[in-house]
Parts: sequence; C-alpha cells; structure tokens
Amino acid sequence: MKTVFVGLALLSGLLMASCHPEAESGVAIHLLDEPTTSAEVLGADISTLVPEEYPLIGEEHIVSYDQATHEMFLTDEGFQRVRDLFGAPVRTSGTPFCVTVDGEPIYAGAFWTPLSSQSYDGVVILDPMTLSPGRIRIDLGYPGPDFFAGPDPRGDPRIMKSLRKAGKLQ
Repeated sequence: MKTVFVGLALLSGLLMASCHPEAESGVAIHLLDEPTTSAEVLGADISTLVPEEYPLIGEEHIVSYDQATHEMFLTDEGFQRVRDLFGAPVRTSGTPFCVTVDGEPIYAGAFWTPLSSQSYDGVVILDPMTLSPGRIRIDLGYPGPDFFAGPDPRGDPRIMKSLRKAGKLQ
C-alpha cells in the first residue's frame, strides 16, 4: 500500500509541475493586468506597467513579422484572440497593451477600433477587419501617423533581435 501512495505522490507532483508554464521567452503582446486606460499608458513609465501573466499573443502565435511594414502574421488561434477583443460592446477609447521581450516591457499602445471618433497619439493595433485573415499591423497614431507623438518604438533592437533569433523576421 505504501508503494501505491508513493507512486501516486510522484505522479501528482509530475502533473502539478507540468501545469506551470516556463518563463516567457521571445516577443509577446500582453494586455495590462491593472485597470489602466489607453491615455494613461501614453505618459506612463514602461517599467511601472503590469502586463497580464499570460500573453494575448505569444511567440508561438507569431508566424512572421515584416520589419518594413510592422505587419505581423499570426496563427489562426493568435488572430482569433485579437479579433475577440473587438466584440461588442465596442471600446472606442482603446484597450491598452504592452509589447514585451522575454517578459521585459518594451513599449505600450492600444488596440483601437476604426469606429472610434477619438484620436490617439500612441502606437495602435487597429481592428484587423480590413486586412487579410491572420494579419495585424502595428501603426503609429489614430486615425493616422500625423496624430502620433514621440519616437517610433516598433523597431526596438531587442524586438528585432528576438524575432530574428526565432526565425520570424522578414
């Protein structure tokens, strides 16, 4: 009987260990864990933002990234995760996100709907309804780049290095 308990304890330990994912690696897009508005992320120190524990888009969802256009091609699951953000009710003031590399926040922005009449001077990922399936684009400003303020963070060398290392950079 003692052997059965020891065996069950070992099996239980192995199962519990497999439930804890390894530390995040590569480029990821996280929603923010704390209630933060899209406007608040614009002036925030990136190191003070708290990304959700699990990414919305992890490296496993990224098929490729076009460095020239900042278009990201996603797996079906990754694309559906983005599309699900734009369901009813429509958030016309954006949904804040944070781009990370190996869990380190690099820059923040907001998922934005073209149905919004509000402008935004940060990085945006628009509802991909006008792009081909599986593709999102990281843009500057809404409704266009003339509304963007500050340096362009999308080409950060840490992001490009990580994407290159993973074989996803075009």
